[in-house]
Amino acid sequence: MPGEALTNRPREHIMALTNKSRTAIYTALSDIIEEEALEEMLTNFPAREIDEPVTRDFLAAQMSDLRGEMTQMESRLQDRLATQTRWMVAMIVAAPTVTVALQAYFT
Repeated sequence: MPGEALTNRPREHIMALTNKSRTAIYTALSDIIEEEALEEMLTNFPAREIDEPVTRDFLAAQMSDLRGEMTQMESRLQDRLATQTRWMVAMIVAAPTVTVALQAYFT
């Protein structure tokens, strides 16, 4: 069936083909399979670890981690904004009192 795994091993344990392995497979199968079909088949096997497609489970785990980090960041931002707002309100309330006290002191 298309898209069905050829092995029961989790995708994380499947490694990319080395150039040596890729060449050996190509050489061994080139007598029995057309060159174009063989090249198509080998394109489904990543040549480097970075070329491996991302699995849905891996992506879901990464997104979950990202959502958790974003929630923590939102909480920190809310705390900082609340602290800043309290400080600004205190300054607004204190400024006239300080101004009157300074005016009384210097007159």
